[in-house]
Amino acid sequence: MQRTAARGQRWTTRGCGVLAGVVLMLCFGARAEAQMAKQGTYTARFGWSAIGKTIELEKDHMIFVGEYSGVVFNDAGSGFMHGTSWVCPGLNDFVHGLSTAAQGYCVATDKDGDKAFVTWKGHKATEPNKGGGEFQWTGGTGKYTGITGNNTFEAVVIIPPTAGYSLLKGEWRVP
Repeated sequence: MQRTAARGQRWTTRGCGVLAGVVLMLCFGARAEAQMAKQGTYTARFGWSAIGKTIELEKDHMIFVGEYSGVVFNDAGSGFMHGTSWVCPGLNDFVHGLSTAAQGYCVATDKDGDKAFVTWKGHKATEPNKGGGEFQWTGGTGKYTGITGNNTFEAVVIIPPTAGYSLLKGEWRVP
């Protein structure tokens, strides 16, 4: 009887060990499949609002210093940067209502708390309430550690200078 109980206990211990191994394999296997690809291209939309200070430097020449913030939605409806929160401090120089120089940074944060960092620079605008430029991924945390890539944006101001959206397009790579 003692022998039977010992065998039963060993089987229970082995069974629990095998079960734990299967559970871990399923969890890590699912996690590996859910991981972000190492590189890709994307298009997305960034709906933003701006908070800051507009200072008149002289007649028809103003500068905006503040923060653009909002949410990015990937055009695919999922994947890279979909549903991320962006905070973008920067400045924009306006002459006769046209953006003549703009630059800043962004921090994109996803639902897991991982962050991607951006530096951006605008082109000289050719019409009021529209603009564009380039931005680069410069690093990040978590799944975005070491991210790099070149990108473009086209901005449309809906309510000058406090609300608008930007169309984002580009590529990214992580090591």
